[in-house]
Amino acid sequence: MQYAVFDTAWGVFGFVAQDQRLVATLLPRPRREITAAIRASWPEAVEAQHSLPRFQRDIVAYFEGKPVHFSVDIDVSAMPPFHRLVLEACRRIPYGRTASYGDLARAVGKLSAARAVGGAMAHNPLPLVVPCHRVLRSDGSIGGFSSPRGVAEKLRLLRLENVSLHLPADGSSVDATTAAG
Repeated sequence: MQYAVFDTAWGVFGFVAQDQRLVATLLPRPRREITAAIRASWPEAVEAQHSLPRFQRDIVAYFEGKPVHFSVDIDVSAMPPFHRLVLEACRRIPYGRTASYGDLARAVGKLSAARAVGGAMAHNPLPLVVPCHRVLRSDGSIGGFSSPRGVAEKLRLLRLENVSLHLPADGSSVDATTAAG
């Protein structure tokens, strides 16, 4: 098991990989926090700064605002089967687009499982690569985001991808539609 931490325009990003397959990604935050989180969850991981160089270049480009499709292999084998299905469906949401929790439930053949999809998103070990920030509630409101910076980070990521967000004056919900329609 290997890990790398590196600088992006938004701060230090980290990831853990095994056999050239991503196991986890950590959104930008201070280097000491990223390193501590990796060491706590994967104490056997060794630092390999040059691991997955194409993926590292793609991450840097993403945080510079460039549309990126992450083609890196992932390993979600430790996740329950339903979660794996949801994560794979979420991974197909293109850059700059959004889907609802219900859309993902339908994509995995579980029409009434929108709430369970939300649970799967809350346990996503690969933010950005599995773009859970692109998943909204069916009414267009933002929903949750289980990163250290919460919904504010989800909004920032959506804005980076040029997703139009319409914030009501009272702040009660967020209606999100993609710039592409």
